[in-house]
Amino acid sequence: MDERAVAPVVAAMLLLAALVMFLSVYNAVVVPSFKEQAEVEHLYAVEESFLAFGSDMTTAAALKQDLHLSKRIPLGGGETIFDPVRSGGSLRVSEDPGGPLASVTVGGTTNYCNLTNFSYTPISNFWRDQGYLWQYGYTNVTGAGGLQTPLDYADMDEVREAAERSGFAGSLIEIEHDGRYDENGNYNCTDVRIWVVTFEPDKKHYFASGNGVGTLSLDAAVEGIRITPYPNTIEIAVNTGLPVPLNTSLWAKCNETFHAMNETNPGEKHYNNVENCTFSSGDGWDQVTLTFTDGEHAPDVTLRRVKVYVSAR
Repeated sequence: MDERAVAPVVAAMLLLAALVMFLSVYNAVVVPSFKEQAEVEHLYAVEESFLAFGSDMTTAAALKQDLHLSKRIPLGGGETIFDPVRSGGSLRVSEDPGGPLASVTVGGTTNYCNLTNFSYTPISNFWRDQGYLWQYGYTNVTGAGGLQTPLDYADMDEVREAAERSGFAGSLIEIEHDGRYDENGNYNCTDVRIWVVTFEPDKKHYFASGNGVGTLSLDAAVEGIRITPYPNTIEIAVNTGLPVPLNTSLWAKCNETFHAMNETNPGEKHYNNVENCTFSSGDGWDQVTLTFTDGEHAPDVTLRRVKVYVSAR
C-alpha cells in the first residue's frame, strides 16, 4: 500500500473534522451571541418608542385639541446575516383596571375621566422575556411571572412621590371661569368652562401581534357641550383608590379652583352668586361641590370633553 496516497486523504479528513468543529462552536456560541446583541438593540428600540408614546399621551392631555400622534414599534428582532429568523411580539391597549380617575357632574350628567394602559409582550425572544407596560403616566419593565419594575425610577416609592406631583394627572381636568358686574353692582360668575380628558382603547384596534412593525396611535377629538338648563351645582369627584396617588395633584387643583371661586379671603365673596363650596369623602372618592345661589343667577357652563382613543395596529 502506497502511504503517499493515504496521507492526503487523512489530511483532508482532519481538515473536514476541524471545519465541522469550528462551525459547531460558531453556531453554538457566536451566532447566539450575535442574536442576543441584535435582540438587545431591538428591545432598546421598543423602550424608546414606549417612552416617546407615553410623552404623546401627556401631550394630548395638555393640549386638549384635535390631533393624531403615533409611534412605530418593532414587534420582533434578533435577526442577523447568518440567521435571519426573528422573534415576535404583541401590543395591547386596555382599560385601566382601577376604574376612572375622576368624574365631573354638571346638570345631572356625569362625565368620567378614564385611563388607559398599553403594553408590549415579547414572543420567542432570543435574549430574555422583557416587555414594557405604560400606565398612570410612567413605564414599567415587565418580566416572567408578572414581575414589574419602574423604568425611570429607582423603586415604587419614587413612582408614588412623582405621581403626587404629576402634571399629567393635573392636566386631565381644566377649569376656567369669568365674571362681571350686574346692574346692582354684584360681581357674578357668568361663564364656566370645564375640560375633561378621557382615554379609551379603540374598540376595533386594541391588539397587534407579529414579528414586523406595529404602531401605537392616539386620536384626540374635542366635543363642546353647553349645559342647559343652567345647573345649580358642579361636582368633581376624584378616585383615591388607585395603586399610585394620581388623585393628589388633580384633587389639589380642582379643590383650589372651586374654593377660589367661593371666596378669596375669609368672609369675602369672590362671586356673589356662589352660595358655597363643600367637601365630602367616602367609598374611595373625594368630592368637592360648588353650589350657586339659584338657577336665575347660575352661570353658563360649557363642558369640553376630550376623548382620546388609543389603538394598536
